[in-house]
Amino acid sequence: MSLLRRPSKPHPVFRPLAVAEVDPVAEHAVSIGFDVSEMPAFLDYRAGQYVTLRALVGGEDVRQSYSIWVPPSRARREGIIRVAAAAVQGGRMSPWLASEVEVGEVMGVLPPLGEFTLDEAAGPRHHVGVVGGSGITPVLAITAAALEQHSESTFDLIIANRTRASTVLGREVADLEAASGGRLRVEHVMSREAVDGVRHGRIDPLVIRAVLDDVGGPADVDDWWLCGPEGLIADVEAWLAGSGVGVEHIHRERFTSTGPVDPLKKP
Repeated sequence: MSLLRRPSKPHPVFRPLAVAEVDPVAEHAVSIGFDVSEMPAFLDYRAGQYVTLRALVGGEDVRQSYSIWVPPSRARREGIIRVAAAAVQGGRMSPWLASEVEVGEVMGVLPPLGEFTLDEAAGPRHHVGVVGGSGITPVLAITAAALEQHSESTFDLIIANRTRASTVLGREVADLEAASGGRLRVEHVMSREAVDGVRHGRIDPLVIRAVLDDVGGPADVDDWWLCGPEGLIADVEAWLAGSGVGVEHIHRERFTSTGPVDPLKKP
């Protein structure tokens, strides 16, 4: 007697892709673009997903995941997916990407994966993102896509960095804010540089409450997007839970030396 089984999904395989762009996006950080105009598997992704890169670095076969920072609509329009990589001290791939990779370099790339993603929404929603460092990468794609979903959706984005120079994708965030017609509001927090008009210190509940002062409290936000170091995510998530925010409204992803990880998933 034979058993009927559902066909399994094909196992993703690395595709050789040539680097089409290398652009600086912060001190010791770059955006790397791959031309995928003829590869639907790479264009059919959801805002917030990542790709895994594979390359020989110093003679070692290294694999590392990096989030896509452009929304799907832009990738489909231009035929290019873009990831951002900030050099991490002791990292196996990021220092090489940030300082040595040039246009024409061929890497193996897996099609987009990940569950830290924006869902479809029928009506306007209020989103808040709390990110640290390169945690802005997937949240920038989510922000752009959320503003595209509905003409009345809004987004408050709180970004922690050490200095202006180390702010990954800072110019791209500013461009999106300028084009949003006031629907995107950005609050920068610098821990190691004092800048006029910019908060100094670290993200804490007082900072978040100040940002939300004119739009309601934490429980009035439809979707919270937390991305960055585990400590930042844990602190904000604990505060949100104590403020009555349901887990269904909180989306999180922490960045590690091996790439983005949902902190609720066991390794």
